[in-house]
Amino acid sequence: MSPDYAARLLEWLPARWREEDSSGDLKRLLAVYGELLDALHATVEQRRADSFPDLDPDGEHCQAWLLPYFAQLLDVSLVSPDEAGRRAELADAVAWRQRKGTRRAIEAIAEAVGQFEVEIQEGWKRVAITPRVDRALLPEAAYGEAAIAEPATPALRARHPGLPAATLDLRYCSRAVQCDTGNSGAHTTTFAGAPVTWRQVNRHGLPCQADGYQDVSRRTADLRTPDGRRGHAHPRRVLLHLAPPDGFFAPAPASRDWSGLAGAVAAALATDLGSDSDRLWQDGDVEFELRRGTWQGAERPRLTLRALTPAPLRLTGVVQLAEAAVYRFENFWFDDRLEVGNGAVELAGCALRRVQVAGAAADAPVLAARACLFGELAAAAGRVRLEYATVLDSLVAAELEASDSILLPPLRADGVGDDVPAAGCIRYSRLFYIPADEELAGTPWRSDGHIADLRCYGASCSTAVPLFWNTAFGSPGCAVLHPDCDPAIQAGAEDGGEMGACHDYRHVLRRRAVLDKLQEFLPVGMEAVLVADSGLACPPPVAI
Repeated sequence: MSPDYAARLLEWLPARWREEDSSGDLKRLLAVYGELLDALHATVEQRRADSFPDLDPDGEHCQAWLLPYFAQLLDVSLVSPDEAGRRAELADAVAWRQRKGTRRAIEAIAEAVGQFEVEIQEGWKRVAITPRVDRALLPEAAYGEAAIAEPATPALRARHPGLPAATLDLRYCSRAVQCDTGNSGAHTTTFAGAPVTWRQVNRHGLPCQADGYQDVSRRTADLRTPDGRRGHAHPRRVLLHLAPPDGFFAPAPASRDWSGLAGAVAAALATDLGSDSDRLWQDGDVEFELRRGTWQGAERPRLTLRALTPAPLRLTGVVQLAEAAVYRFENFWFDDRLEVGNGAVELAGCALRRVQVAGAAADAPVLAARACLFGELAAAAGRVRLEYATVLDSLVAAELEASDSILLPPLRADGVGDDVPAAGCIRYSRLFYIPADEELAGTPWRSDGHIADLRCYGASCSTAVPLFWNTAFGSPGCAVLHPDCDPAIQAGAEDGGEMGACHDYRHVLRRRAVLDKLQEFLPVGMEAVLVADSGLACPPPVAI
């Protein structure tokens, strides 16, 4: 019997049993039945592992299907669209209720439910008020600043950070600067994946970024309905500043050159599976999976490349796939060009600057993509199938099937004329133009001189212009919907989520979930406001 396990058994027994065991009978009993107890313990642990395979080593997690039942027991309303957020809602339910209405609880709820970091400002601190003699003035050290040297002039005394001054001092710039963790006015925020400690300087100065987390200037109470740009200075508002999401492009992504993988791809396609139905192996942070498949009625290999990195793995160099096969890529960022000369390509969670497919198929798409971002897409001889996709610059396809996608460029059957794809269906998507029934014979929906068989379910589609954080391919935030984007796009997908490539990231649903959750924990009459703040994308400078 394990000595550690025997010691734990003795600790579990009543103290008087251990004290009265002067003869050692208890220890002899454990020695006799120790092997049986060990076997029983091992059996219970194995049954537990078999029944709950997704438990962590500490046993703190249950299976996902149990979460709603625990929520009923704890009277918790689960609102997060992510499993990690729902688990946090249950695990921290009691702690949040104990701190209900506090700034600490509000920040913890927003970051757990939304799975993003926020910087909080209290609206009442942004409202201009009349100074009062009976109001205590904290020393400068409470704000992380050095005390004013004596004798001080009135101009220096006016810079005291605790004064409720509403007039901006144009001689100074107010902003955040990095500081030591021991500073009494320090905050810690994650910028571009790294935690940084900072504090506010020159609180009465001119804000370097208006309406951002660094803007602490006092203003007249703003009674307008709050949104990302107005209604902030109000005693009944809580401002949650959030950074733009990275989307497909991490600030410091893992990267590989295609030349280092091309040999492995060629070797895989030349592999004879024999009696095996599939084969799985790994090359660094890329997983390969080879299976038997068919293409155009003939037996062709089906090769899957799966990046194991948290964010899409950046592939540099031109990717050329000439052998007839079915290729599948998951979680990649193609920074140059993808060329498929024969066969078909499937994409999931990828970003592609340029993709060109030369092949054609009679009964299947030559390019099928889900949750992908395209700069330029060309398949002039084949059918393209898009689900939760965003196309920024150009889209050329002989036939097009699109659902829940954002298609910015005009649809073209080739790169020369104005004809649209000859056939296909578009639903729950953003288009450059939606024709009425009587306009089907018009120029926008003609192909090769005839009315195109391309059908668009106009009631579910929109022509609203999407608002992105940016459209520079390769930059963090590219093709990520801005919180001020048109609601027809933010909630235009068939399931009520956002259209486009970032649908599976659930950015919009997370923001809604945070606001819904905070309604339960804010004091009566208080309102939370999400403020998109690009200043949180880069760390503040070091104080000089």
